Amino acid sequence: MTTLQYTPLDDINSIIKTSKEFYLNRQIQLTKEKNPFKADLEFRIEQLKKFYNAIATHEDEIIDALFADYHRAKQESIGLEINPLLNNILHIIKNLRKWMKPTKVSDCSPPFMFGSIKVEKIARGNVLVIAPFNFPILLSLVPVAHAIGAGNSVVLKPSEQTPHTSMLIAKILNHAGFPKGLVQIVQGSIDETSKLIKSKDFSMMFYTGSPKVGSIVAQEAAKNLIPCVLELGGKSPTFITKSFSRKNLKTALRRIFFGSFGNSGQICVAPDYLVIHESLYDEAREIAKELLKETFPLITKDAEYTHMISERSYNNALKKLENTQGTVYQCESSLNSDSLCIPPTLIFDCNWDDTTMLEENFSPILPIIKYTDLDKTLDTIIDKYDAPLVQYIFSSSKSEISHILMRLRSGDCIIGDTLIHVGIKDSPFGGIGHSGYGNYGGIYGFNAFTHERTIFTQPFWMDFVLSMRYQPYNKEKQSY
Repeated sequence: MTTLQYTPLDDINSIIKTSKEFYLNRQIQLTKEKNPFKADLEFRIEQLKKFYNAIATHEDEIIDALFADYHRAKQESIGLEINPLLNNILHIIKNLRKWMKPTKVSDCSPPFMFGSIKVEKIARGNVLVIAPFNFPILLSLVPVAHAIGAGNSVVLKPSEQTPHTSMLIAKILNHAGFPKGLVQIVQGSIDETSKLIKSKDFSMMFYTGSPKVGSIVAQEAAKNLIPCVLELGGKSPTFITKSFSRKNLKTALRRIFFGSFGNSGQICVAPDYLVIHESLYDEAREIAKELLKETFPLITKDAEYTHMISERSYNNALKKLENTQGTVYQCESSLNSDSLCIPPTLIFDCNWDDTTMLEENFSPILPIIKYTDLDKTLDTIIDKYDAPLVQYIFSSSKSEISHILMRLRSGDCIIGDTLIHVGIKDSPFGGIGHSGYGNYGGIYGFNAFTHERTIFTQPFWMDFVLSMRYQPYNKEKQSY
């Protein structure tokens, strides 16, 4: 077992100071440039290209590190982590000039009609990024790329639960050859994270993880009026409604399995449970059982199938399966408990109080509930789980889809598929309510790490129009 070398607590304040000083000194340096915009753009693009090349150079090592940490399937590492990361960086490089360019604003009211109004997006400063274990490369380095593109300096705290990958991230950042202070890394667990989030010297915090820890991050940030983006999770529902076409049931279930069992269910936007209208339930049940056997015939030590991240996560999932009141249907596995592998599992005939319905499962367990009345089902979901990070709808009725969307708030929604919306380049990805706040993705990632500043320039000859604002006041000025 690889031991991750934690950053000494006494070094953390110095790391934060270096980050802050880099940003401030960089701004001073830009004031000396003939064309600050051009120099800043070129600098940011240069750093992003270094970043891209460093990641691409270590692609094989990334795959190996993820496998060492939790038996991550190679195809998932490439398709759900490495390729999206590299594509994100290329997208930022391609569009950065456009995103950085100030926008003009027009206001024809008398005080402003002859002035110049523009809105520029300025870097927030030095930012903290705290990343989770489930996509330890993608969810660490995409926010870092957005932060660099937006002109910030960064302190990154990767997950201690993926030691091989976290050590490799440090190696990648070192290989990128960034200027000292642009991107720094803090390795550690609770103590190190606590010290970071209690600092008053960050301009912004970006956290991906559980609602419980997200609440702690938000509270600590609020003490110092530091803005946050919180990308959290929750129980994301999937609906197969009364109107859904029977001929598409197998395809729908295949897409649902892709979302629920990919990365062994350890995905914040995984379909956490499935509600099926009673008229389709029995048929869907039989199709689901056959499809599970077809998709996952046997889980062996050589199977391309991701395992649970830790013994704690494994035991938590196992406990739910042992105590469920539903009917368990599981694909075969030749692995023992030492492997920390939970095979893809369906739980039929669940109720809302089942052990699998009390919290986000974050494992390859899919509870399936039969429903009769859509509104009563939505009432229960709203009452128990608030607003999910995403909801998935399989329906052939526009009115049913509209009804669900109108009643159930969610960060995002996919109709007819699962999971892949996170790859859309310029759409916002983020939560609402207990699933988080703020968003990122393409231009929205750039916006998340910048502040919009209005700059209004007023010509001096305009005072003949503006004289009514000066004292002494009189009736003539009031009637102007």
